Amino acid sequence: MLKTRPLTTPILALMSLAAAAAIPASAQLSLPPGADQWPAQCEAGDADACMNQGIRFQHGIETEVSWGGAAQYWTKACKLGATDGCLLAYEVYSGKAEGFPADIPRLVASSAIGCEQGIVLQCADAGLRLMMGDGVPKNVALALPLYAQACELEDPLACAILATEYLDGEQGTTVDPEKAVMYGKKGCALEQQDSCRVVEAAYMLPEYSTFEPQAGLEYANRNCEDGSKESCANLGNVYVEIGEYELGTETYEKACGMGMEEACTVAANFRTWLKQKAEYEAWEARQAERKATLDGLIASGSRDEAMRAALFDYGSKDLAEYVAKSGGGMSDFSTNNLYVLSLWFPGDAVGGEADKELASRGTGLEGRFGEGTNTAGAADARYRAAYGSSPPSYSSSGASSLSSPPRMKSAAEISAATRDRYRWAHCTMAGSNTSAKVCQ
Repeated sequence: MLKTRPLTTPILALMSLAAAAAIPASAQLSLPPGADQWPAQCEAGDADACMNQGIRFQHGIETEVSWGGAAQYWTKACKLGATDGCLLAYEVYSGKAEGFPADIPRLVASSAIGCEQGIVLQCADAGLRLMMGDGVPKNVALALPLYAQACELEDPLACAILATEYLDGEQGTTVDPEKAVMYGKKGCALEQQDSCRVVEAAYMLPEYSTFEPQAGLEYANRNCEDGSKESCANLGNVYVEIGEYELGTETYEKACGMGMEEACTVAANFRTWLKQKAEYEAWEARQAERKATLDGLIASGSRDEAMRAALFDYGSKDLAEYVAKSGGGMSDFSTNNLYVLSLWFPGDAVGGEADKELASRGTGLEGRFGEGTNTAGAADARYRAAYGSSPPSYSSSGASSLSSPPRMKSAAEISAATRDRYRWAHCTMAGSNTSAKVCQ
């Protein structure tokens, strides 16, 4: 504000350009005594004199109206700490003064001075123009300090821009993950979601020196809860990599609910795979239990009883082959069991051995159904002829294998060492299920 040099009319009190434009053109304004000293006093460091000289040019008091001259003096006042001068110069150079076109280079230069005086808008505006080359030559090196000042003044978007540029260097800046984390945390504290995501990436991705899985998972969980579909998908990727498939599927489903189409696809695929996995594990458990029963029979010398159980009770081709190869020969098995083996294993070693044993016993059936043949039709007919009923059938062995889990196309491959660090971080985080299988 003007302090010691009021003019003889009240219009020299400081006002915006819009307010000044409302003054009638016929108004007669005059300078106070000593006004001729304002330029020299301004150069000597008197901010008030700079302001007054700017206002003189603004209104054309005993001189021609000169918006350019006014803005120059207001910029000098700004540099001397008069923030009103910063604001008025900004209005002029941005093209808001009637008859004076925007002057972007001077706007940026003046805004850089206003930034030094703590005017956050001018920091961000000058930084953006320099970063993008908007009206001035592109100069990222000059833009970054302006954004840094804006971030210090708690402009969340400036913090996010700095964090992003230092993490990916898209505008040519040398990548500096530590600075990315520093500015990202400031922006995140100001509730700028992009800043939080930058910190997450700096901690989550092993290519950065800031790689810290536990901190990364904490940020990713928080960001996911705050509505970041990308963070939910990232969590899903990590969870399935460390074997937490149910938890991974749940986070993919969260990302899907937020509109990420790829996450919807992979979540559905995982749900199908988890169902198959449960069926496979149940089959494995049944097979292990049955195998234990068969082992007991074999150990007690009852190989034929073990084979009968595999064929008739369990209907399992895998277990029948297991018993057949458990030691001993086909002579241990009853003719009934041999007929079934001949039917179930046509053309392979087990079926061939069964045929040989049947032939050695002189069953007399081979000639009626094709000498030396063991096709499915012949074997079935032989059994029917011998026992008057259909032979037992075996269950499909499809459940005895499980496909690899699906994955998101956009998910990057990670090394075993990185996977182990993620697993350790997950299992040591507060609230984690440390008794889960992946943590054992």
